Amino acid sequence: MIVQSCENCWFNGLQYGSLGLSVGYCTLHNKILNSSHSITCGSHQRKDLTLNRVRQVSEQHSKFYASSEIIRLADKQVATRETSESNEDFEQLRKDEVGESVADYGQLNTTIESLARLRYMQGARAELAMLSLSRCYVQNCISRNGKWTSGLHLYWWTKSRLHEMPDIKLNDMRSFADVPLERAVTLNQWSVIMLRLLFIEDMAVYAVGDPLASAHGIIDEAVVNVPDFNILKLLRWLKREAMPTLDKYMDCKRYTNLAQQLRGDKLT
Repeated sequence: MIVQSCENCWFNGLQYGSLGLSVGYCTLHNKILNSSHSITCGSHQRKDLTLNRVRQVSEQHSKFYASSEIIRLADKQVATRETSESNEDFEQLRKDEVGESVADYGQLNTTIESLARLRYMQGARAELAMLSLSRCYVQNCISRNGKWTSGLHLYWWTKSRLHEMPDIKLNDMRSFADVPLERAVTLNQWSVIMLRLLFIEDMAVYAVGDPLASAHGIIDEAVVNVPDFNILKLLRWLKREAMPTLDKYMDCKRYTNLAQQLRGDKLT
């Protein structure tokens, strides 16, 4: 994976490494990405980094690439064949239920509705899309002077499945990177778990002054407690250690109270 390309940007919820569809989709430029590994733009947000590092790298990236257009990494020229806006291609993308929800994201004020739909879909591709787009959704809310609670439901949905093994099926993967199938599945499961933790970490950074802010550093804790690549050990640590700690910051009762407050704010 080329880390500065569109396949590693959180505006593209359809791809991450070898996981996803054969094409991507940019929810910022509203374009299908035919060759996501070879293109980028100045608004690129790396989905494999913690929020503070995303900001640092994004600032540097924007100095070299234009934000107004998707361009080729090789020569910085506007990408043409590498992207598509044709109705025929969109019709094909919408035949896939995850692709349809991602294409709907941001259209006609359907951002949170699209994320909610993805939450209830089965499979790792739907979760990949929800986690990627959740990161840009909350960032957009915060940039418009919104509160961290704009991502409250997204946080709760993510936390509830934090310790569960991601469901990776053969048709969820677009490539195998010259590794055995079993290894490819495990690598993608690990990637999805890391994406969950990255979103939890995002929310902790945004939740300044709230108990949830204490969750900042959860990825470092995971690395310390599970230094080897052992996915079962990681899931055990998440269930036995991380989940109870996160519940101290926000249990079901507190989540319900915050959700009611959030609903009341929207009605006033």
